[in-house]
Amino acid sequence: MKTIKLPGMVTRGIDRPLPCTVIFLYLFKGLFIAMFFINYSSWSSYVYLFCLGWFCWTFFEYMLHRFIWHNKNEHKRALDQISNHAHHHTHPSEIKLSNANRFLFLGITLACAAVAIWLNNYFTLAAGFIWGLTFYSFMHRLLHTKIAQKIFPKLVRYHIYHHCKYPDKCFGISVTWWDDLFRTVPSDSKTISSKVIDFYFGEKQANNPAVAQKVFVSMVIIFYAIHPSMSQNTTLAYDVLRNNTIIGSLTATQKISGNKTFLLLNSNVKTRFIISYSSHVDEAAVFENGAMIYSYFYKKENGDETRKSMVTSGNRYRLINNGAIDSQNYFPVNYNYIQMFFQQPGATTTQVYSNNYEQFLPVERVSSNKYRIQLPNGDYNYYTYSNGQCTQVDIKRTLFTLHFKLRKNIPMKNEK
Repeated sequence: MKTIKLPGMVTRGIDRPLPCTVIFLYLFKGLFIAMFFINYSSWSSYVYLFCLGWFCWTFFEYMLHRFIWHNKNEHKRALDQISNHAHHHTHPSEIKLSNANRFLFLGITLACAAVAIWLNNYFTLAAGFIWGLTFYSFMHRLLHTKIAQKIFPKLVRYHIYHHCKYPDKCFGISVTWWDDLFRTVPSDSKTISSKVIDFYFGEKQANNPAVAQKVFVSMVIIFYAIHPSMSQNTTLAYDVLRNNTIIGSLTATQKISGNKTFLLLNSNVKTRFIISYSSHVDEAAVFENGAMIYSYFYKKENGDETRKSMVTSGNRYRLINNGAIDSQNYFPVNYNYIQMFFQQPGATTTQVYSNNYEQFLPVERVSSNKYRIQLPNGDYNYYTYSNGQCTQVDIKRTLFTLHFKLRKNIPMKNEK
């Protein structure tokens, strides 16, 4: 694969939000005054106002990315957890915003554009600003695909630098002109290796012998999980409900064989949130002597696929995320998310490991048999137990709530 080179640029830039804002306001004032030289009743005036609103968004996007998501202040870093921005930096191929959200934004944008045409006034500025948000959501997704290298080479160069080498540079997503104007670009001319580019695009490294070995070990583990010589099995089946209507199912299985515990989870959901929504999830985790030695996560959401796995490597874990390899030192993991269905959190349990987020999530006891997990984006899941077994899970989101209700319990049994 070809490497990417960024031309040398001036090092000194504007490092405070106030001067940036002042410069923007001068530019906006000049562009706004220029509008009055256009016939306000013409379509050209409407397009001009719309583009001016989008221009305002590009500045807002730059400032938000630079001074909020990358601010080192602890209070503002809490906002980063809501946006999941830090996670996206370490896992570039994972973007929190789904296609459903993008098309929802597009629908809102078209509605605002129609209202702006009908009103034919300064609301057109707001319509252009909202279009900027929609354009950003699609552009960000595009920048993480290889075709963008040919369509927007400069944007891709800047974004790869921001992700892989200079997190304090290249903040623009929709455009590059604010980085150029405020000089938040690298000062030297560096070459990005093909390995870094593969990491950025989430390339699968099928020819990597280490990855091939891990995949082989994973397959062996799964084989023994399915065909143990002597095991105790428990299977729990749940209905997934929304507004008292069944929209899917979830099955969790626990297999115990000697000093190993195998955990498997499968869920399928299909419903409609303004537009059609479908999700399929497969998870697995293997424990040996109480410590997790392997985990796997697969999700297909509205056609978008995500694959993650983790295996032990000495006293560390090696993460394989859509082919990109990373490592973590939080060894050992003693309590996995799938275990929440079979084992009520103990009095000293304060966190649970998530295969999806590849990190520990805080667990809080809200009543004698009810617990709450806080997700990195600020949402919550609630787990209710009876006799130590999870009977209901409530998935609380901003726009909807889902309930997993225990439907079927196959008790533990010995198999020879």
